Amino acid sequence: MANSHKNKEETQNQEPDLESLQIRKIVAGNPNTPAEVLQRLADDLNPFIRRSVAENPRTPHEILTRLAKDIEPDVRLAISENKCVSTDTLVLLVQDDHVDVRYGVAENHQMPDEILLALALDDNPYVRCRAIKTIQRLSPATQNRLQTLITQALIPLRFAF
Repeated sequence: MANSHKNKEETQNQEPDLESLQIRKIVAGNPNTPAEVLQRLADDLNPFIRRSVAENPRTPHEILTRLAKDIEPDVRLAISENKCVSTDTLVLLVQDDHVDVRYGVAENHQMPDEILLALALDDNPYVRCRAIKTIQRLSPATQNRLQTLITQALIPLRFAF
């Protein structure tokens, strides 16, 4: 009997936390949430909340830039999926130490050409391959232009060895 009473207390204590988490996640992802609230949610201890802020198309650039340095790779990756992210912030993500973040950026065919070009020359073969596959989804003119730039970038590497 004592155990069932204890389990009820634990469940009751956890329910508000889950409810609070769900509410914060909804608010963080809502495009109508004011910037001041997004600012506070960007500092939330829960990475799921910060990820929702990073995905929100109305999150100000300053907050996205700060989240691009978040400790959690999933938060940084979410920024690459935000259609309103600035090129400056994407440059931070292209240089990310975590390969999954760079791979995720390389998957997005809406990246600026210079970002896809940098990823097509990435040290990691999986990131390079993903960037090249993404480039193949672009218009033929863009593909040709980027392929020329990739070839020009690789020529000096061939003579360096």
